Amino acid sequence: MAHQVSLMLTDEEYAELQTEAEKSGKPVEAVVHDMLAQRLRAASEPARAMTSREFTERQYREGKVLNLPTREPLTAHEAGERERRARLLMGGTSASEMLIEDRGPR
Repeated sequence: MAHQVSLMLTDEEYAELQTEAEKSGKPVEAVVHDMLAQRLRAASEPARAMTSREFTERQYREGKVLNLPTREPLTAHEAGERERRARLLMGGTSASEMLIEDRGPR
């Protein structure tokens, strides 16, 4: 059994579909059918947990992290810069030492 559905699209939406159809070499109707079928399959599949890589990539796309880890070792320049920044930020009394000092004598 087959069903026919009528769909109202704006000129911009139809132009996007037409561009996609030209890329794939299919008629617009076939592209719409494929998109709808793919969306319905995805909705019916049980949700799975994201991998840590997928989560990190999502955070990157959302602008919550500045870069993606590459697992490549740091260059000598990068390691030196990291060391310089660490030295710039360190110093003074540690938080644990301040707490001990604030407690006073026993």
